[in-house]
Amino acid sequence: MNRTHRKTNSKIKKSKTLKKEYSLYNGDKWDNYRLGDVIYGHFICWNKVCLNKEIADKELLNSLCEHLEHDLENDTEKENNIWCKQNTDNWADPKNDKLGYLDTLHKNFPNSIADQYVSLVGYPDNYRVTDFNVLKSIFKKLNYKKPNKNTLVIHLRLGDVLSKKYINDYVYNLSYYNNLLKRVKSNKKIKSVDIVTGLHKNVFVKKSNDYLNKIINIFNKDYKVNVVLTKNPDKDLYYMCNSKFFANSGGGFSKLVTNYLRTQNNVKIYTDDINGGYPKYPRITYMD
Repeated sequence: MNRTHRKTNSKIKKSKTLKKEYSLYNGDKWDNYRLGDVIYGHFICWNKVCLNKEIADKELLNSLCEHLEHDLENDTEKENNIWCKQNTDNWADPKNDKLGYLDTLHKNFPNSIADQYVSLVGYPDNYRVTDFNVLKSIFKKLNYKKPNKNTLVIHLRLGDVLSKKYINDYVYNLSYYNNLLKRVKSNKKIKSVDIVTGLHKNVFVKKSNDYLNKIINIFNKDYKVNVVLTKNPDKDLYYMCNSKFFANSGGGFSKLVTNYLRTQNNVKIYTDDINGGYPKYPRITYMD
């Protein structure tokens, strides 16, 4: 794993800030890799409405459709067709929009966590959503890097979420992180901070670096701060799910880590009690 280290110098004055440009983009290899959506089961609903494919568990199928941004279960056929066409790039197979994403996952991302998960939960005959026992069994076979047990791991969602369309849903403002620092400093077990981030799309790179540097400078006056750039969503998930101290961002991927860690022992999670995976803390404003 490539890790970029930023060290805190005890002689640096409190008013001094540091800035660095990070290579954040994960690369084309992981374009359209939808790990969180796979584990949450969202593609099952797409299969039903847009590809006329079903699974045995009808109750699960109906419940999944209730949580998408568009009410596929209750809207008209015309409305559903429009939604399917508009979202083909996100929900169909990236190489053939006539196929389901799950049906070719093993070819597009072989041996990935998502590929293994789909196989182990019984697709195409059935499915299990957020099965953390399955996820844990996959983790046991991996040998990726883990964080130090005395490190606070902070997840930062960057890139497209910094657009005006999404920023209110995914991004905490700087006041949140200043408050988080106060909470963390009371925990004497925490000796350093790791920030796990990366871009799954090569957009808003400058804004992402600006925001990342601001977060770094909140913590680096009190802790050694490492920016963890694995360039690999599987490694990111594994790393965060093996943390002993974790602070989430907004969004489903961070919520997935948070909920997984809640099933583990001796883990401290710093959160603002996210509702549905999205932050309710005052929003960031300096980006506008």
